[in-house]
Amino acid sequence: MADDGARVVVNIYGEECALRGDGTPERLRGLAALVDARMRAVAGRTPQLSKTRVAMLAALQLADELGRLQEALVSRVEVEERPLPAPAPAAAPVPPPRRITHRPRA
Repeated sequence: MADDGARVVVNIYGEECALRGDGTPERLRGLAALVDARMRAVAGRTPQLSKTRVAMLAALQLADELGRLQEALVSRVEVEERPLPAPAPAAAPVPPPRRITHRPRA
């Protein structure tokens, strides 16, 4: 029989949920805690919203964060994959600066 991953019961915004997924039970609990915290933050700003609206807004916020992180990662990979510029030709050595002194006029 194949292993179906971790199984855990969590509470998200007052709803008990049985979850099963890849990773450890601690990881699933952490993800559930993240969603719960985000939903509570949304509800704290607009308490009149239904649970469904709170869940949708929390999901949109998390999706926006994920999208921004993905864009940043793609930009970083593109920069890292860009070929390095050719080294500049060796320049002639720069002579040391001349010492300039002030001589009073006679």
